[in-house]
Amino acid sequence: MDCVKRRRCDSTPAPSSKWADIPSEILDSIFEHLSLRDVIAAESVCTRWFSSAKSFITFKSQSQSPQCPLLLLFPQEDENGLENVPEEFIESACIGSSHGWLIFLDKRGAPLLFNPHLRIHIQFPYIGSLLGVLNIGKSREYGCYITYDCQENPIGYVKNLRENLIHKAIISSDPLGIKNFGAVVIYGYGNKLAYCKNGDDSWTDLDGKHKPYEDIICSKNRLCALGSNASVEVWDFDGWNKPVKRVEIEINFPEKSRKFWSKFGDLYTARLYLVESIMGELMLVVRFVGELVNGDDQPVHEHDLLTEEDTHPLVSPYKTLAFHVYKLDLNEKCWVEVHSLGDQSLFLGGNHSISVLADKGYIKNSIYFTDDYWYRMDEDYLYGGHDMGVFSLDNGRAELFSYCHQLKIQPSPCWVNPSPW
Repeated sequence: MDCVKRRRCDSTPAPSSKWADIPSEILDSIFEHLSLRDVIAAESVCTRWFSSAKSFITFKSQSQSPQCPLLLLFPQEDENGLENVPEEFIESACIGSSHGWLIFLDKRGAPLLFNPHLRIHIQFPYIGSLLGVLNIGKSREYGCYITYDCQENPIGYVKNLRENLIHKAIISSDPLGIKNFGAVVIYGYGNKLAYCKNGDDSWTDLDGKHKPYEDIICSKNRLCALGSNASVEVWDFDGWNKPVKRVEIEINFPEKSRKFWSKFGDLYTARLYLVESIMGELMLVVRFVGELVNGDDQPVHEHDLLTEEDTHPLVSPYKTLAFHVYKLDLNEKCWVEVHSLGDQSLFLGGNHSISVLADKGYIKNSIYFTDDYWYRMDEDYLYGGHDMGVFSLDNGRAELFSYCHQLKIQPSPCWVNPSPW
């Protein structure tokens, strides 16, 4: 790569055909010794190198085994934070993490892909038209606000666009080296699905019949969506055309989780995730978050703790206490409980849910999670973003991380895949 840079600085550069004559096999050998950033820089040498570098990046990205994600902590006001995240993104809502890219909702309501390893971004079109939104503005006094078609005046002010516009966003594949990728979002008060392929100037609703949707994943040119009552829908998704629905599976919500929620529903909220195991099986993960938790990690009603002497009992806000894991039995069309993940670790939260072989200090048979309880996160100005940790299926306990001393972490930390190499 150094020789390329020197030649480009000469006053009489060699004809571009000389560079184009280098066989692809030799180019691949050169690229093998370069960093991802340098391979991308090599694309500018000539047309031949551009094509070879794109093919090499695509091959390397697709051939690498899934790696354990990194926990990304956004810079805080009194800390230096992660230098790979530009300051202009800190005030934006992070609405997803997928295939190594962060997905932000900018101040105009347009999703923006950002690669923290390469510091490059890809802009997607404004998404407000899906909701009939006329305008998204910002007020120093009230924060962000949204004006809808159906009303002459603003319907209210919100501090978190993510809660009102997009609940989760993912991309179909790593954009590096390819153009035929797209993005899918869960959006609106009805938790509907919408799709936009790279280069489009608008978003398209998907014909989903099991809204509200809880989670979405893309794998092997398939879009899988977890719908109401734990139903599953699958679309063929090649990135060039609108996804075509191929499968609809109506499934009863797992009995174990249903009984648990029925018994303790007022003490917990449940969040559902769809994950593909390393063996290609679809898994359902039910996360139970205690709405108010005492010092013994027991969910409680606040009025039960109030006494004449103590009108402000010491309790924790919401906290994850339990997970139930299931796998899809296609023949019986039901969710079957999974008692052990073996050597796998799951990574859940606002990110594209994934499963990997545990390595490099990560704990097998465990679920790593970050805070994605958007509603409660903005409820208290002193708390939010801290419900992140690891849950062991061996002992059935969750241990929270304590990386940040701040009472509130905003934006909430999330998992992001490391660089392909």
